[in-house]
Amino acid sequence: MQTLYLTTAEEDIAKAAEIIKRGGLVAFPTETVYGLGGNALDPNASKAIYAAKGRPSDNPLIVHIAKAKEMEDLAQTVPEEARKLADAIWPGPLTMVLPKKPVVPDETTGGLNTVAIRCPANEAARKLIELAGVPIAAPSANLSGRPSPTRWEHVKHDLDGRMDALLCGDPCIGGIESTVLDLTDPAHPQVLRPGLITPERIAEVLGIPCTYDPAILGKPEEGLVPKAPGMKYKHYAPKAEMILFEGRPADVRKAILQQAEELRERGKLAETLFYEDGEEAARRLFADLRRLDEEGADVILAQALDGSKASVNYSVMNRMLKAAGYHIKEVRMKIALGCDHGGYELKLAVMEHLKERGIECIDLGCNGERVDYPVYGKAVGEAVMKGDADLGIVCCGTGLGISMAANKVHGIRCAVPTTPFMAEMAKAHNNANVLALGGRVLTKEQAIEYVDIWLDTEFLGSYHADRVAMLDEM
Repeated sequence: MQTLYLTTAEEDIAKAAEIIKRGGLVAFPTETVYGLGGNALDPNASKAIYAAKGRPSDNPLIVHIAKAKEMEDLAQTVPEEARKLADAIWPGPLTMVLPKKPVVPDETTGGLNTVAIRCPANEAARKLIELAGVPIAAPSANLSGRPSPTRWEHVKHDLDGRMDALLCGDPCIGGIESTVLDLTDPAHPQVLRPGLITPERIAEVLGIPCTYDPAILGKPEEGLVPKAPGMKYKHYAPKAEMILFEGRPADVRKAILQQAEELRERGKLAETLFYEDGEEAARRLFADLRRLDEEGADVILAQALDGSKASVNYSVMNRMLKAAGYHIKEVRMKIALGCDHGGYELKLAVMEHLKERGIECIDLGCNGERVDYPVYGKAVGEAVMKGDADLGIVCCGTGLGISMAANKVHGIRCAVPTTPFMAEMAKAHNNANVLALGGRVLTKEQAIEYVDIWLDTEFLGSYHADRVAMLDEM
């Protein structure tokens, strides 16, 4: 078929509405992603949506309505909880799952006895539904499994010739699909697909707890019957292999850039993705994945977001994990530790603290016997320079002797902090890769404080990099 490309002016929306009435398919913008729509009450239209996308027929479609009161036409029962949420959030990126009326065909619901209903915030979308005079079933307007479309150009790329028309609107402001909420048991609301509306926001409106369905917290199990879109099948996947890196941001960035360089040396086009926060990631993720596909990337290395379930980060991570096929690498910093007998007790306390932070510790000695500090100062310095450890920590009575030993290893910059400011400057100005601590000078609490400051401070670079280069040349 030949696809008709329309604007979001009312006369063009009216043309698109006529296509919906005739049983055709129209892609249109929403505040989340672009949807591929058809008459939700027409089983043939729903079948056509599945066929156009190459979508499994047991993956339910979301039914879009223009006004909240239209829930009554689709749902067998509309609990008070659904009305409260509609008043507080609709129009908006929340889909509510309710028992369906017989008027909604099984072809639309994936054979389930429930229907997923949403009132979108995008004005063009609601106008299309209003002029069509029927609820519109609409999954994301992409080929099944591909990254969801946030621009009309993405829709054209995937579905040109597979749909009757496309309303070419603005880029979607949300960037990820709606939150899907199961309200079939209204006293126990459960999120089936995370989105921009968090469980905390839902609980705030309803005054009762809202949880996640356990099925979305990990990799889908064999035989899972999906209660909502996105629960079972591989979704959002770029053509390139995608790998997520999880850990402390600074460590993750270093690991990603290092692996990207190694892949490029082997002739692979490796690209990287970094996001400041979940909101930025939500807006950009799908568009970035499509852009990197167009650029011919072989591998995409992406920084995983903090998985806090109380934020949009969790919703975006849900998409990133599916896009990567659950291929995730845990990046753990490695720190080599050594001491003489005067720093032994302090080393043990620092090591215990590092392990609590999730850092891998390489203990190079000693075990409390009387030894000279040059042995372990050298051992830690060499471990860092050989790449066996990312950083090093050495302890002796004052920290001075063992620091001199470590600094004898070419490329080591060992600092001896005695105040929080010195610990910060050791990293910020000199990018110290080894820290020396005095077991008879510092309390354990002071030492741990300085270690944390050193680890959490970023190297300022700029002209300080010249200092580091001079030290490395000496």
